[in-house]
This record gives sequence, structure tokens and C-alpha cells, in this order.
Amino acid sequence: MLDIFLTTLPIYLMIVVGFVSVRSGYLDGSLIGGLSQFTLKVALIALIFSAIALPRDSALNTPFLAAYLAGSLATLALGFALVRLVLRQTAPEGWVLAMGMACSNSGFLGFPIASLVFGPEGAVVFAMTMTVENVVMLPLATLLAGAAGQSGRLGDLLVQAGRRIVTNPLMIAVTLALLVRLSGLPLGAPISRTITTLSAAAAPVALFVIGAAMAQARVSGHWRRVGAIALGKLALHPALVALALFVVPGVPPGLIPVGILFAAVPMLTIYPLLAAPFGLGAVASTALIVSTGLSVLTVSAVLALVL
Repeated sequence: MLDIFLTTLPIYLMIVVGFVSVRSGYLDGSLIGGLSQFTLKVALIALIFSAIALPRDSALNTPFLAAYLAGSLATLALGFALVRLVLRQTAPEGWVLAMGMACSNSGFLGFPIASLVFGPEGAVVFAMTMTVENVVMLPLATLLAGAAGQSGRLGDLLVQAGRRIVTNPLMIAVTLALLVRLSGLPLGAPISRTITTLSAAAAPVALFVIGAAMAQARVSGHWRRVGAIALGKLALHPALVALALFVVPGVPPGLIPVGILFAAVPMLTIYPLLAAPFGLGAVASTALIVSTGLSVLTVSAVLALVL
């Protein structure tokens, strides 16, 4: 356990560097937005493309995709039910809080840890979890939250969700990468090296951005809801994904611990932005900070169990 903690500690120390740099005023917090955009729209795009298109000896695994999706959907549904029954939240609030439980920070935290611990398999699983989250989980959760609060506008919400999927740079990268992979189109050494070099920047910059974002986040006192989100994300989601990965036939054994790790990391960094329209921005920000802090211990515990 101690060895695993020391292995993942540099990951969290990089988050601390980002946090201290902004909180102390050493870096202007207004610069972080541009850095986050670079990570999300350039470095992670290159990483997704390279994970799918460049390694000709590996492939996206359909059983893994199905299992990870099933575990995430189960977390979303069960989280919603628990929030409604135990915390007595409204339906829109229930879906927003459940979104925080079921959607991982695959790009900014899952991949850096997975690449450090599992090597190349981390990039392959990263591409699949990002596909699940961006094609299904995030559009579905926002659609359900919006539909619960706006009767009679389901068609408009479906159109908006579809538009977000089609125009999402991450999904465009997945589509292009699949086309390149299936067609066997050679990219050439200069293009491949450029993509690989850009993708190498994803992990360290993403970790720095997480810390910087936490330094700017608002902290609320809604601890019952914050505790529910943190418990759902750090315990319920990895447990249900682990169950699905073991139950669904055809999942490669070597990918199972990597998938559990991705489910065990905290929620995505933009969760407060997604929750803000529903009046839950401060709750989501606090949940992000608490979950990221607790994950120092919980992710190490998960790795100790799966390795």
C-alpha cells in the first residue's frame, strides 16, 4: 500500500503545484482558462487520436465498452434514486448530483495515473472511457436534468444533446482516428511524431490545470450533498464498474484493473460548470475539491486491491 501511495504521490504533488501557483498569486488565475483549453482541445485530442489510430496491434474492445457503460449507467440510476429518497432533492438536482458520481475525470486525472501505473494500456482504456463519457454519460445526464426541469421541451433538448455530441472535438477526434485505423491510412513519421509529442503534454498540463482550477473553486457548506457525491464517485462507481467488468464476457483480464482505476478517480473538472445552470455550482465545486483530496487515499487503496 505504501509503495503504491508513493508511486501515485507525484501525480498529486503536480496538482498541489498548480493549486499553490494560483492561490499564492505566483500565476495569474486568468491564464488557466487558456491552459485548460490547450489541454482539452489540443493535447487530449492528440492523445485520443494516438491511442486509437497509431497502435496497429491493439483495438478498442467492445465488451469493455459495454461493461464500463453498464457500470456507469447503473451508478447514474442508483445515485439518482438515493439522492431523491435519502436527501429529498428535486429531480433536476438528483440527476446533476448523480452526474458527479457517474462521470470520471478520465482525461485530467485517470490517464496520468493509468499511464504511470499500467503503461500503454492506460491510453487504450482512456480512449474507450472518454468515448463512453462523451457519447453517452454526459449528454444523457444533462438531458435528463434538463428534461426534469422543463416539461414539454424534450425534442429541443434531444436536438441540443445531439448537436453537442456531433460538434464535440473529442468525438471528432475519435471518429477521425477510427477512420484512419480502419482504412489503414499511413500518416507518415513526421505527423505521427507530432501527434505523439503533443499527446505527451496532456498528463502533466492536465494535472497542473486541476490544481489551478481547485484554487479558484468556491467552497460551500452543503456537506450532506457533497458527501453523497464523493461517496458515490469514489466508492459506488468503481464498485459497479468492477462488477460489470467481471460479469460481462469477453473483457480482456488485463484491462479490468485499468477500467476500475478510471472509475475510481474523481469527477471531471468541468462538473461545476455543468452544475451551475441548476444552481449547484458551489456544491459541485466543493465536491470536486473534497473528492480530489480523498482520492489520494482511495485511489491508492483501489490500486492496492487490483494490482
